Amino acid sequence: MRITVLIENSAPEGLVAEHGLSFYLEYRGGRYLLDAGESGAFLLNAQRLGVDLSRVEAAALSHGHYDHGDGFTAFFRVNRTAQICARPAVREDDVLDGEHVGLNPGLFRRHARRFDLADGPRALVEGLHLIPDAVRHEQSLAAETAEGLVVLNSCCHAGVDHILADLRARFPGRPIRAVLGGFHLMGKGGTATLGPAPEEVRALASRLRDELDVGEICTGHCTGAPAYALLAEELRDRLRPLTAGAVFEYPD
Repeated sequence: MRITVLIENSAPEGLVAEHGLSFYLEYRGGRYLLDAGESGAFLLNAQRLGVDLSRVEAAALSHGHYDHGDGFTAFFRVNRTAQICARPAVREDDVLDGEHVGLNPGLFRRHARRFDLADGPRALVEGLHLIPDAVRHEQSLAAETAEGLVVLNSCCHAGVDHILADLRARFPGRPIRAVLGGFHLMGKGGTATLGPAPEEVRALASRLRDELDVGEICTGHCTGAPAYALLAEELRDRLRPLTAGAVFEYPD
């Protein structure tokens, strides 16, 4: 399994960044997309990274926020067939910290036939599971690999520890090889600020390491720089940053 970050808040020279997230997955011979960022910027990065998005067979939307789904308008210009699997509540507006953060309503008016909306667990394809969580519009993508589950949830609004605990219960005996995504630990001032108290972030890191025994934690986007630094103190070499162009590989 090979995961390429197509867009993220940070990017190396030669790629573009924006407040958003998009993952391109190569899994057991298939090509898939999770989220599409805020705009069409991820298309430019895909081109520069040699990723042909016209060959994506199926896609999923992690949750109904603009910085993860509005980019699908651009995706539909280069891919004519892939369905976007999402939960029905993504069509509803959402308010976070007093701001409207829902998807552009025109996305559904113009492209309704491209969305496959359903609640409840289901498979994107065999081995790639879409698992809803306690937030009405949010779902994780859990991939079965030779080393355990690789879990992607772009913002983890339900709490990354709660999401992973639920997945361990759903897949007994399967270790969590890795989790990739934002953990929404930034404050109201953006990614340079901290939302929860520092001791809460340290407690989260301890739970990920000791109780949930997550092999690798790859995070960025809405986690924020102060929270990332606190996580790094506890998780050390288990922690890896997300950035546009980053690649993560796990045996299928």
